[in-house]
Amino acid sequence: MPHFRKFTLLTEKYSDFILWSKVVELMFSKQHLTSAGFATILTYYASINKGLSDSVSNAFPDIKGANRTKPTLPVQLNPNWVSGFTAGDGGFSIGIRPITGQIYFRFHIAQHSRDILLMNLFIKFFNCGKVHIRSNVNRCDFYIQDFNNIYNIIIPHFDLYHLNNIKQLDYADFKLATDLFKSKGLDSREEIKEIISNINSKRKH
Repeated sequence: MPHFRKFTLLTEKYSDFILWSKVVELMFSKQHLTSAGFATILTYYASINKGLSDSVSNAFPDIKGANRTKPTLPVQLNPNWVSGFTAGDGGFSIGIRPITGQIYFRFHIAQHSRDILLMNLFIKFFNCGKVHIRSNVNRCDFYIQDFNNIYNIIIPHFDLYHLNNIKQLDYADFKLATDLFKSKGLDSREEIKEIISNINSKRKH
């Protein structure tokens, strides 16, 4: 709890953390053993994550959720935080269109649509990109597909601020493919096909 109070979450999970912390504090002081304390915990439970389960809702039909505390977004995102967030919810994609043979690159970060304001901060941070909302699945995506922006903005950022998980390997392959495309254009197609065969979920080694 002290860690996440000092280094606050920027997504709506911050609201879940605040409610969760209140429950921990009530349990620490043994108030969950009282009727009033248990009822209070139920109001937090009703507002955290996905809310009340059907079984709890049937058992306590009169429970009303507590108010959620919105996260406070910074004016400017921290570059280390951006890389850390990408390690969890971002990715690097390469593709070749089957009819035209066009090679394309895509950097993206996905999040629940309730965090649209945070996603828009990525546009400000990178000074490029777009945010697309998929209302049918409650999802929004920040993405960059322009090759010049990827090569001149995304690559330098992740060269400086590394990813500390398996996606660092995907990034290294992604960067290699951009270098090949930059120097050889469509003549790099076969080499890039080989990279595509061993990146992201297709990675064998």
